Amino acid sequence: MGGPWLAAACGAAVVAMSYEWARMSEPEAIMPAFMFALAGSLGAVMFASWQYLGIGVGWLVACSLASATRRRTLPSVIETAGGAIYIGLPCAVFLWLRDRAPEGLETILALFAIIWTSDVFAYFGGKIIGGPKIARGLSPNKTWSGIVTGTLAGAAAGYGCGHLFQADPSLHVSWLFIGALIAFTGLMGDLFESFLKRRFGVKDASRLIPGHGGVLDRIDGLMAATLLVGAALAFGPAATSVLFGRGL
Repeated sequence: MGGPWLAAACGAAVVAMSYEWARMSEPEAIMPAFMFALAGSLGAVMFASWQYLGIGVGWLVACSLASATRRRTLPSVIETAGGAIYIGLPCAVFLWLRDRAPEGLETILALFAIIWTSDVFAYFGGKIIGGPKIARGLSPNKTWSGIVTGTLAGAAAGYGCGHLFQADPSLHVSWLFIGALIAFTGLMGDLFESFLKRRFGVKDASRLIPGHGGVLDRIDGLMAATLLVGAALAFGPAATSVLFGRGL
């Protein structure tokens, strides 16, 4: 539906993720870490919902740096400042993508289709095929077979999106490669979050979703893919023509 409904959903997500990040990175000072991350992320979401993404990013960075002044070592400064940006920026960019005319809805639906398909096939591909682990020290259950099957499934989902959105037939192959790239990026986002949890010594970001961990555990891949697509469309607006065959 977009508009205030999606903004409210993103706002709820950053509330949960701000708590989760504070819980993981600063368990001895949860409240100040939570408040700074929340203020920055909610501000970024609010400005993005008004199509002022640049102002929202500036506000987010300012709050992140202000929070980092509480820390005393470089690694902890990076954790605090980077964590708030890691939470708030994808949600703000997600809103910006949805409100881009005329293909905002299609962009979001394509992201969902590719990431969800990739996640499902990566899970079952890893379970059924098995084989070498991709990074035992980060995530002992992730396999190369899961990464490959997830990427291929994302490519297929991207190809399907090209047909669904009635892109020019000459662009269907482009959708195939775009789907693979988005899927692989999402899977790497999942692996990156596993690295963060391993660094902080926690199994799940939180227990907000019974049986599934936290919000960060559920949308880490979507967050990474959102940043990729946002960067592509922000710095290469003509990429829209590649995706949808419009605006040439």
